[in-house]
Order: sequence, then structure tokens, then C-alpha cells
Amino acid sequence: MNTFIKISVASVLMGTTVLLASCSNLLDVTPRSSASSETALTTAEGLDAALNGIYDRLQSTVLYGRDFLALSEALSDNAQATNKSGRLNNESRNIAQASFTNWGTSYLAINQANLIIGATANATFLSDTAQKNRIMGRAYFLRALLYHDLMRAYAYDPGVEIAQYNRGGVPLVTTGVSGQDQITFPARASIADVYKQIYSDLQTAIPLLSATNIPAYGSRPAAQVLLSRVALYNKDYATAVQYATQAIAPSNPALAVPLLANSSYISGWRAPNHPESLLEIVYTTPENIGVNTSLQTTYTTLVRSGDRSTTGGFGDLVPSTAFLNDLEAEKSSTGAVLDIRRQLYELGTTGRGPAFIECTKFLGKNGIINLDNVPAIRISEAYLNRAEANAMLGNNTAALSDLNTIRTRAGLPASTLTDNTAILTEILRQRRLEYGFEGHRWFDLKRRGQDVVKVQGNVPYTDYRILANIPSSEFATNKNLRQNFGY
Repeated sequence: MNTFIKISVASVLMGTTVLLASCSNLLDVTPRSSASSETALTTAEGLDAALNGIYDRLQSTVLYGRDFLALSEALSDNAQATNKSGRLNNESRNIAQASFTNWGTSYLAINQANLIIGATANATFLSDTAQKNRIMGRAYFLRALLYHDLMRAYAYDPGVEIAQYNRGGVPLVTTGVSGQDQITFPARASIADVYKQIYSDLQTAIPLLSATNIPAYGSRPAAQVLLSRVALYNKDYATAVQYATQAIAPSNPALAVPLLANSSYISGWRAPNHPESLLEIVYTTPENIGVNTSLQTTYTTLVRSGDRSTTGGFGDLVPSTAFLNDLEAEKSSTGAVLDIRRQLYELGTTGRGPAFIECTKFLGKNGIINLDNVPAIRISEAYLNRAEANAMLGNNTAALSDLNTIRTRAGLPASTLTDNTAILTEILRQRRLEYGFEGHRWFDLKRRGQDVVKVQGNVPYTDYRILANIPSSEFATNKNLRQNFGY
């Protein structure tokens, strides 16, 4: 993000508690910015710097730099660890406490969003309404994304709670903290109340955001698809259909973000930025996560597609046999795999041990190894969200239409299924294949209350490991907080 102005925060927000290293200046702008810390929230430039700092936090390894993609695959039935570096072995085996750790980073980013929203709402120096709307819209959008990701990791999803284990959602903090006198210690809000806040944030953001797609920042279509995702988790299927449709077919057809064609599907993953991205986490060369924990090194030993002569990463996490079998299930009369997505999984090198079939969705961008631009929201999700929601509503014809949009784009024949259960099963299968190694599988099983069936050991939905453990440091300062059951 070489166009981003970075900020660092002179505090560590540990969920509900802010431990301030300095109470005088919450926001310190790095020398790369021409703004000073004193103007961080009192100028348009400073607000942009603060906002861009949230995007920088999304790059973190515990968020979209690795874990919110890779751990969802490792914890689920999509992947297996290779033990080539020792990383993600425990996650692949679902060892207790080997799970998501985004709590502190997410709340720090949420606090930044809260400060920006508060400062922008009262900013008399912002005379440009469009500029004010842009800042506010992005801050609300990012806060919604961060809260939903916290809920996905640490709380049950609506409608599938285990009553005797349910400790609620996550603490809701919607006012920025810039000094110790402002610290509060809220308990976990109810699941319903957190979802109500996420809905409110996205419904506020959508009309403020640009209708033109701006993947590096997220704009109106990104917020619409995110709200369709949130509604799907909330079992609010009519709303999921509504906002997915708005993203697919905006009021101005010229602004629609198209699905990639079958002929350009693979090349889209090799482009510096994915053409379907509605929100893409963008990295510049100095922000390279590196050979230990980048998505490229996590998923593959290859440096370049088709070149097994050079070893780059470790290939710590590779497709499970069950995932590959699903991907290869449909074949031509000559036995050829029909699904074009299979081409994104290649045999790796032997440079770090035995060769495995590896995911190559995240090869280094612009020819730089381990420099991964990460699609966090793609337009294809709108079709899959709408298909599933319509199937749950019993709208088989509409569900089948969106299902076949995804199937035929993948090179598969259109489905002629008529049974609702069979249509839904195929939609979920296509969701698994379309979003393999993009961080959806664990959360999709969890939100539907399904067991995880895997060779490393099954995880029944009633198992406490379905939820991540809240960091133990939280409980030393916030006595109102309750840990998830089992930890």
C-alpha cells in the first residue's frame, strides 16, 4: 500500500481494555506521512492516515495476512499439515487453543475506527461532503468487518447456539478511547446485539460509500456483499438475497463488477490484483510478510506456477484428500477433470521433503515471492450467498440459476436438480470448491452447526473447540468478561 499513510497507535487495545503507553497522543503518524501526531484527527490528511492504519492492521498475520484464511482451512476438512516447518500442525489437529488470535489486533483497529467516526462526525474542517462521506463510510464498513470476524472466531452463530455453552457475543465498544480516563470494562454483548450493531454499521456505510468498485479500500458493492454474508450467518435469508442482488445488479449497470469468464479464471489469480475483488488487502514490497508466514509459503513450495525446479516456501498446509476428491469428482467421458479450478492446485517441489499437491492461488504478485495481495471479498460470493439464501427460502429456481452461474463458469455442466435438499447440498459443495483456501470452510461449517469430519480427528459441533479461546490477559483487567466454555 505505497499510497497509504501509515499510523502507529501508542496503545495496545486488549479487547475491552486499553493500556496506553502514552495518554497524550493516541495516534502517532510515522515519518512516511507529512502529518504530525498533533493533527492526526484534526485534519483531513490525519483522518485519512488514521483510516489507512486500519487497512494496515488487516495485513497482520492474525487477520488477512494469513490466519483468517489458512486457519479456516487447517481447522476444517479442507487441508492437512505437512510438518515441513512445524507450523499449523496443531491447528490441523484441532488442538485446544490452537485457533484464531485476532482479538487484540481487531479491537485495536475497532478503536481506531471509533475515533475516526467520532472525529469525522464533528469535523468542521471537512467542508467537502463527498470526502466526509468517504471517510465515514469506510470507517463504518471496516468496523463491521472487524466485529463480524470477531464473532466468527469467538462466538456461536445465530440459530445454532449450544445453550449450555453459550457465553454470548463479544464486547461492543463504539466510542473511541484516547486516554485512561475513558477506559470501560463491558461484558460480552448478546449475539443478537452484536449482529444488530454490524447491520447498523453496514446500512450506514452503504449509501456513504462510492458505488464504483475500489478494491483496495472497499466501496459500496463490498459492503453490500459483506451485509449479504452477515445476513446469511444470521439466518436472515431475505436480507441476504436483497444485498447480494444489489451488488450483482446495481442501479447503474455500468458499475456492475462482472464474474470472470471461464477462459480468464486462472489468469485472474495470476494478476497483481484479482479482477473479482471487492475488498483486496494490498501489500507493497516493504510490507512483504516473508518466507515464514506469508500465504504463499504457507500453501506452496513453488515460486512460479509450473516450475518444480526452484523451491521457495514451505508448503505447510495442503489440500486434504477429501477436498481433492470433491474437486475432481466430475470428469469427462475420457476421464479428464472438468473443473477448471483444479488447475490452481499443482504438485509442489521436493526441496523441503515429499511433494504434495499444493494450492497456488497466492503466488507472489508482481514477480516478488511471498508478496500476496489477498482478496477478502469477491463478487462470486454474492452469487453463492444468494443461491444458498434462496435455497433456504425454498426458491429452488432462483437458487439453481445462481448455482449454475458458478458451475458453468468452472467448466461444469449446468445442474438439473429439482429437490431442494439436493440443490442446497450442491450449493454448499460449490462454495467449498470456489473458496478453497480463501478462509471460508471452517466458518461455513460452524455457521450451519455441522460437525467437522477429517482424518486428523473429527470435531463434533458440540465440542468446545468450535470457538476460539479469548486471550487470558483479558481477564486480569476486565472482571466482567467470561471465557468461552472449556478453556
